[in-house]
Amino acid sequence: MAALKAEASPVVLIGDIVDSRLHADRQRLHDALEAAIDEVNTALTPLDPLVITLGDEFQGVFATLGDALAASFRVRAHLHPDADVRFGVGRGEVSTLDPVRGVHDGPGYWAARDAIVEVEERATRPRSRTARTGYSPDASGASGSHDTATTLRVALDCLDFMVGSMSTTTRDILGGLMDGRSQHDVATRLGVSASAVSQRVRRDGVGVALDAMAALGRLP
Repeated sequence: MAALKAEASPVVLIGDIVDSRLHADRQRLHDALEAAIDEVNTALTPLDPLVITLGDEFQGVFATLGDALAASFRVRAHLHPDADVRFGVGRGEVSTLDPVRGVHDGPGYWAARDAIVEVEERATRPRSRTARTGYSPDASGASGSHDTATTLRVALDCLDFMVGSMSTTTRDILGGLMDGRSQHDVATRLGVSASAVSQRVRRDGVGVALDAMAALGRLP
């Protein structure tokens, strides 16, 4: 079991669809998840591609924290409004147990598992019900201090709250702009005016969310 190498410790992303058992059409949901994962694997070139491992859970390994977070943003946007997703992000060395199914082990995987369990528990509390993304740093401290990890968790909480509080239309606009479409193209696709899209970008925090995602996506 050779460890995956990067300049810093690799980053594991584990995702799980929220309340997937309640979904009316689970086959359609599974197909949508596969399509989202394929898009992310093509766009971001992970160290070990995202794969569905069990039911509606998936995982992959990335060279940087920014790439792992960008993958989470893309998957979540791709599945909206049919489903929402929670994520655990963990930094640390990783060993591959099953390269075909993308099953991993090691400190990075354990950290990501701890993070997704923690964020699932936090989402049961009223004041943190919009929490969807948890992060656990490298236990050795070599890839960043725990103070940095705390700052990142706060940033992710704020971003999760902002996105989770958006209306369906505003989330659709955010997703379209994340895909690189112009505001005019997004307006045409949604059947609204370009000025309505522009107003929502300013009023509903879409621009702030995009800037935050871009900044987080550049993290090493």
